Amino acid sequence: MRNYIYIIFIIFTLTPAFAREQIARQNESFDPMNLNEPPLPFMDRAMIYEIITDINKPIIMHDLKKDTLHVVEKIGWKVQVFSTSDFYEADTIYKQVQDSFEDEEVEKIFNSPYYKIRVGNCSTREEAENLLSNALELKYRGAWIIRTRIKVKEKSFSY
Repeated sequence: MRNYIYIIFIIFTLTPAFAREQIARQNESFDPMNLNEPPLPFMDRAMIYEIITDINKPIIMHDLKKDTLHVVEKIGWKVQVFSTSDFYEADTIYKQVQDSFEDEEVEKIFNSPYYKIRVGNCSTREEAENLLSNALELKYRGAWIIRTRIKVKEKSFSY
């Protein structure tokens, strides 16, 4: 009986040493330069921005009126009035905040697992503090100021 155990033990220990793993040869003959691709559409007098954005004419500064408003993203302040992990509660509060702050931009952001309701696009801290005091007067007790990206309308002048 011991001899059988020794034989089985030797077979199991030596089998991986004699087993060879078959490695498939890789075909390295692929050459992307030999592909017959159709011609690109911007070769027929169309420009690349037309393909990406579907804009037929680029915006040129001298075509715009003298003082035009552009929306620019920069770092500023917002007031976060509410945060929850419940989508339906966040949607309800979002609509209430839109009614409460009619003149301000209200946004609902999802940062997993929380839905956050934020108000305003304040360029200065003082504007954000005034907005925060308004939120606290409207009984949004968990409101606080957060520094984040905001969208600001700026005039651009071309002469």
